[in-house]
Amino acid sequence: MDLLLGIAATTAAGTGLASWAVGTGWGRWLTIAHALAGLSLLALAPAKLRGSVRTGLKRRRATRWLSMLLGALVIGTVVLGVLHATGLWHGVGYWSALWTHVLLVAFVVPLLVWHIVSRPGRPTVADLDRRAFVGGGIALAAAGAAYWIQQLVVGDNRRFTGSHEIASFKPAEMPTTMWLNDRSPRVAASDWELNVAGELVTLESLRERAAPVTADLDCTGGWWSRQSWDAVPLAELLPPAGEPTLEVTSRTGYSRLFPARDASNLYLAVGYGGEPLRRGHGAPVRLVAPGRRGFWWVKWVSRIEPVNRPWWLQLPFPAE
Repeated sequence: MDLLLGIAATTAAGTGLASWAVGTGWGRWLTIAHALAGLSLLALAPAKLRGSVRTGLKRRRATRWLSMLLGALVIGTVVLGVLHATGLWHGVGYWSALWTHVLLVAFVVPLLVWHIVSRPGRPTVADLDRRAFVGGGIALAAAGAAYWIQQLVVGDNRRFTGSHEIASFKPAEMPTTMWLNDRSPRVAASDWELNVAGELVTLESLRERAAPVTADLDCTGGWWSRQSWDAVPLAELLPPAGEPTLEVTSRTGYSRLFPARDASNLYLAVGYGGEPLRRGHGAPVRLVAPGRRGFWWVKWVSRIEPVNRPWWLQLPFPAE
C-alpha cells in the first residue's frame, strides 16, 4: 500500500509541476495524469487509514502524530485540487485554491519521503504483487470515473491546462497577479525607458505601430483570460541575424530567456481592447507570449537584449 501511495503521490507532484510549465496543447495529458494520480490517492486513502489505525498504537507518539499530519495534508491537498478543478472554490483574493494546493504539496513531499524511509519494512518493487496490482487498478478506475464526472460538471470553462476562464475581452475585470515576490513599479509612462537591442524605443512609436493580437493569458494561479492585445511583434523591433537567445527584463529585475527564432510570435503590448494597459497588468508595456504560461509574460518590460547563451539554461520556474 505504501508503495502504491508513493507512486501516486510522486506522479501527482511531478505531473502537476510539469503542467505548470507547459502552455501548449500536449500539456492536456499532463493535466489528466495529474488529476488521475491525485484522485487515486483519495481512492487508496481508506485502506491506508484502516492499516494505520491497526498499527498506530505500536508506534511512538511523535511518529504517530507525524503520520496523522501527513494523512491530513494529503487529503487537504487533493480536496483543494478538486475544489479548484470543479470551480467550487477559487480562493480568497490573491490566495487561490490552486496556490494553496501547491503550498500543501511542499509540506507533503518531505513528510512522504520520511514516511517511506522510516518504515521498518521499506516498500520495494517486490511489494507490487497481484493484490497490489488489483488494488491499484481499482483505485485508478475509480479515479477515472471521478474525473469523467468532474469534466461533465465543469463543462467547457476549463482550458487544457486546468485553468478556468475569467473576464475574456473584459480587461477591466481581468485579475491582477504577480509571480512570487515581484512588485508593481510606480514609474510614470513619461519617464519610462525601453531598450531593445541597444536602441531606445519610445512608447509613442509602439502605440503607433500596435495592432490587435488575440492571445490567451494562462496564469499559474488557475485562471485564463482571452484578450485583444494592442501589440507589436518583437521581430519588427530587433536587428536581423542576432544572438540565439533573447532576454526580456522587467523594470523590477524579473527576466526570462526566449529562443530568438520565436521573435515573430512574441509581442510588446501597450494596451488591450483599444485602451491602455493598467499598471497591475504590466503598464506601460508588457510581453505577450502566446502558447506560454503566465510567468513568461514579462510585465513592465524595460530591456530586451540578444544574448549568446542557450535559452533553456534557466530555471523552469523563476525563483524571484
